[in-house]
Amino acid sequence: MPRARVEQAFAMLGQAEVLLVVGSSLAVYSGYRFVAQAAQDGKPVAIINIGPTRGDPVAAVRIEAALGEALPPLAAALGAPTSGAPN
Repeated sequence: MPRARVEQAFAMLGQAEVLLVVGSSLAVYSGYRFVAQAAQDGKPVAIINIGPTRGDPVAAVRIEAALGEALPPLAAALGAPTSGAPN
């Protein structure tokens, strides 16, 4: 990833209350480093994935599910619109 993009992502993580990882095994460091930083900062990490991930040991919440099954109810619970069509 370009350095500027990584720096921007770390800045966003610094402002976040929680890190949500969706659909990644976190096998490569380019993604896992954000989980490691969140854990170091004491921020909860939530993971939605089918199969184990490298971040499982630090996850506060781990949901074993397909994203198509897990994300719509999560989005609804957070108040997101339930359809892709504009109102």
